[in-house]
Amino acid sequence: MRRRDFLKIFSAGSAGIFLSRKGFTQFPSQPRQIKYDFIFAQITYGNGFAWNPRPTVARSLAKILNSRTSVPASPERVEIRLSSPELFQYPFLYISGENEFEPFSDVEIQRLRRWFDAGGFLLADDALGEMNSGFDKSLRRELARIFPGEKLKEVPTDHTVFQSYYLLDKVAGRKASVPNLWGIDRGDLTPLIYSQNDLAGAIEQSGGEGFRYPVIPGGEQQRELAIRLWVNIIYYALCANYKKDAIHASFISKRRKRRPK
Repeated sequence: MRRRDFLKIFSAGSAGIFLSRKGFTQFPSQPRQIKYDFIFAQITYGNGFAWNPRPTVARSLAKILNSRTSVPASPERVEIRLSSPELFQYPFLYISGENEFEPFSDVEIQRLRRWFDAGGFLLADDALGEMNSGFDKSLRRELARIFPGEKLKEVPTDHTVFQSYYLLDKVAGRKASVPNLWGIDRGDLTPLIYSQNDLAGAIEQSGGEGFRYPVIPGGEQQRELAIRLWVNIIYYALCANYKKDAIHASFISKRRKRRPK
């Protein structure tokens, strides 16, 4: 079952069920009535608003998904703490920031481990868009606690996330500081993807129709690449490795050969 089908389970009013590689796991969460295939749930942390550098990104992303794809996306963001009993109702989580943050509690680490074991997908996004930022240091510290002994690796460009909707061979964001995504692999799945290029800053819109931030150094071409990468990441979060199925392999290969250089 795809993660988008997981959300449809809730829309039918079933109990909290999560997909894992071993099957379905029952959690003591309450059923929710959901009319969207995608809900943007963002992790809140600390006592201030350091967790919220791009406050309207969920709305901007929903506009993109609703206009370019067949995925009905909610324009409203869900803000959730790792200690919340509703954590296991959301198979997609997003975490962002610019600066260092306090370590998660041991209980929060254990809950995140259970959430990942149950089939959750996390997108981490460094809003500063620079190597060795405070957020980067803190995130890598927490990932080492969540995934002990599992290495954060570069995501190769033949990974499913680069062909889940658009065919891509590079990454981008508001900046182009790091030429790759990072990920944690578990078998043939990648339940965590990390961008250091401020993906949210590339798509967040201002009060009007324009975008809030300039994209450097590549301008609007770089922004379009970031938009496409967002779509691919969401499709991967919802559908995982379906594009690796044999039925898609020859089709993707032909498309790559026809794609202009």
